[in-house]
Parts: sequence; C-alpha cells; structure tokens
Amino acid sequence: MEPYVLILSYPGDSSARRVQHALQRCGCATLVLDTAAFPQAVTLTALLRDASWSGSFCYQGKRYDLEAIRSIYVRRPHHYQVREDFPELIQLFLENEAYRGFGGVLRSLDCLWVNSLDAQRRASFKPLQLKLAQEVGLRVPATLITNDPDAVRSFFFEVCQEQMIYKTLHGNFLPGGGDRYHLIFTSRVGRERLAELEQVRLTAHLFQPLIEKAYEVRATIIGQAVLAVRIDSQELEAARLDWRAACYQVRYRPYSLPEAVARRCVALVQRLGLVFGALDLIVTPEGDYIFLECNPGGQWEWLEVETGLPFAATIAQVLSSGKEGLALPCEGPLMQLQ
Repeated sequence: MEPYVLILSYPGDSSARRVQHALQRCGCATLVLDTAAFPQAVTLTALLRDASWSGSFCYQGKRYDLEAIRSIYVRRPHHYQVREDFPELIQLFLENEAYRGFGGVLRSLDCLWVNSLDAQRRASFKPLQLKLAQEVGLRVPATLITNDPDAVRSFFFEVCQEQMIYKTLHGNFLPGGGDRYHLIFTSRVGRERLAELEQVRLTAHLFQPLIEKAYEVRATIIGQAVLAVRIDSQELEAARLDWRAACYQVRYRPYSLPEAVARRCVALVQRLGLVFGALDLIVTPEGDYIFLECNPGGQWEWLEVETGLPFAATIAQVLSSGKEGLALPCEGPLMQLQ
C-alpha cells in the first residue's frame, strides 16, 4: 500500500478537511479517522516482531496498513466508543482497553506526529511553557501561581503596583453539561477584589501584571515555518484584556516578526517537543515582544479565512514530508509566510 497521512478527527471537522484537501492536491493519500469509530467500526490486527508493529486496520470496507502511515495529524478526535448496552463498569473497562490498544499501537509507530499526544499533553502546562520561554530568550511577565491569599496580596502591591490580571491555567473552556459550556477570559483584579482573596485557597491561580499593549500577535509555528498574524485587539473595548472575548470582531492582518523573535518562537515549540504550536504575544507601545502562552492545538482555520495565510497547505507540506523531512531543532532557514 502506498504511504498515507492519517488524520485523527471527527467527521465534521472543517479544519481537518482543509488539510486533507491540501494533501490531496500535492498527491498524498489520506484518511480522516475518528478514534470513536474503534472498536465498533474499525477492526485492528497488529503483530509485534523485530521490535516493530506490523499489521493493519479495516475501516469502511478498506484495509489500511499500519506500516504505510507516513504521518499522523491530531486534530480533535472523539473518545473511543463501545456498545452502550453493557453495564457502565464494563463500558469503562472496554473503553480503556480500546484506548490502550489502538492508541498504544499508533503511538508505537515510527512516523511523524503533529503533534505527539504525549508531547502535547506535557506542553499544555503553562508553568513549563513560561520557564522554557525564558530559557530560549523570550520575555515573559512576572508570574505568580499560588493558592495563598497573602502571596497574592503582596504580588498585587509590590510587583504589579495594583495593576494585576488573573488567567486560568488549563484553558478558558468549561463544559456546562449537554450542549452548554462556559468561557473564562483574562480578567483584571482591582483593589476591590482583595476582599475575596480567601477564595484563592480553593485551587491554584495564575496572576500577572497588567501589560500595556499596542497590539497582539498570534504566531503559529509549523515545523520551520512561522505564520504570524497581527491582532488589533486595542481597537475594541471588549478585546483589550483578552482578544478571544471578541475574536470575530477584531481585525487580523499578516505580520512579520523580527527574525530573532521568530527564531525564539520556533525554539520554544521544539523545546516543548512539538511540531505545531500557536503562540500568543503582546507587543508593547515601546515595541517589546512579551510571550503569554503556547497552545499546542491552537485553532487556525478562521485566521486562514481572514488573512489568506496558507495554514492548511503548510501543515500538509510538513505531513507529506514525514519524519525525514522535518528539520532538526534550530537547523535550517525559517520561513515567515505572508
């Protein structure tokens, strides 16, 4: 069987389809597969010999060789689905076995992952991101992570000079049950909120000084390519603290990062063990670039629509090249795509 790219995502994912179409345009075979299809709609046979897995899986009447997978692109696959007529305890056991079996075999293949599931999970820890960002030379805000109200009070007055923000550590999306969900955006902490500091004891909190912005930049790193977008967040009141609160109203434009900043962004993504990473940066009125965070699975489709930047084509190029086509850390020329 000819080499192919496996795209793990749900059937209605338009971003996955964009990448699939870009791969097909350059002559690369593809398969979009949701892990929720295993085990009910996918049959796996994998055999370990000579320190490698061989075999295949069957899906929709076609057989796909495991050894022919050139790259795996992880978008948004759903959880493994088993029969629902079993007791809940048995369902949980079957789901875990499916995850460890099918997921374990895929993880064992010698192919390119964008991104490795284990690296993506590790890279999602913001304290690690901030530390590594400093190590590669990016400027990072003073940051306090604590559940101690006294530490917050001292940070508020002594470091932040009463100009402080709070942001979540695990993303801003909270399931609300069923089709409901809640969003928690970056918020300003004023002196009036200090009376509520005892609530800080409930869990870990992240605080930083409020940084004045001229505008913001979303720098998406794909292999050695940098696709940067200027976000004019300060033009709208609702977007000034957190542009995600008005993401469909703010203005987006292609942007060129200074070479030194671009290289540090690529170095951070590589230090995190990623091939793909979406970095958020503040640009101050003085022209300084301040790193905020890296989203290992950041969305990009709306930015491609808004700016015309070739996100899908760039991802497809990396996937079609496979492991042998990926430059080693800090090697090769950067591409700032416009």
